[in-house]
Amino acid sequence: MKAGKELENYVQFVYQKLLDFMDEGAMVSSNVSVIGKSGVKHEFDVYYEFQHLNMRHRIAIECKDWNTPVSKGEVGEFLSKLNDLNNISGMMVAKSGYQEGAKQFAESNGIHLMETKDLPSLGEIVAGVIKEAFLPDEATQGAPFWTLMEIQSGEITGTYFSLPEGKPIVPFFYSKVIAEKMREKLLDAENWVVRGVSQYQLKGFVAQMEVLGVEAAVFNVPYWKEGETDVPMVIIPKEKLKEEYIY
Repeated sequence: MKAGKELENYVQFVYQKLLDFMDEGAMVSSNVSVIGKSGVKHEFDVYYEFQHLNMRHRIAIECKDWNTPVSKGEVGEFLSKLNDLNNISGMMVAKSGYQEGAKQFAESNGIHLMETKDLPSLGEIVAGVIKEAFLPDEATQGAPFWTLMEIQSGEITGTYFSLPEGKPIVPFFYSKVIAEKMREKLLDAENWVVRGVSQYQLKGFVAQMEVLGVEAAVFNVPYWKEGETDVPMVIIPKEKLKEEYIY
């Protein structure tokens, strides 16, 4: 097996898992050749595309299983391949990080940089190059749940609010109003917003439960009395989420 193949296989696995739980019917491939506008054939370590909301999304990923940080020149070579293609996003995954010049160059050209230590976090993946497709906005309706999500600089990050005790537990609510009352009681309420959990987000959350060991709790009371701080909740296993709430 060639050097770096293990990293490519792992990146392919992570993104295939992501698309599987979103039912996009797409396949993630490794060592793919794509013909550019110039007629030149470009090779990418990992490549995938899918349709969502009548839009075609394409992502090309370069994997650098090196013992030294990736340079600006390497990012530049990747950018030149992306520029020869239409409507494609670029990502690099590196074992040993990136030189400062490479980071600045990538950021200014819309290339998302990750390190191998970031890959297990599906929340970070969702918040990365495909956030526009799958993160809920203010118009997203709960199907059937509502929850709290972190917000920074006016945009949600993809991080769910979790109860602070012990193992991370993400609270779900049947009511948007009750979720908002929960948010208002937080000391850092300005860092969180109420969002509806669509079927896409719910499938993604179940995947996080499997990979990251996160738990979910449903606040199942029909109303919340003013001043009440101890609100009953029920831990709901991922098997029940799949069986009774995903359709």
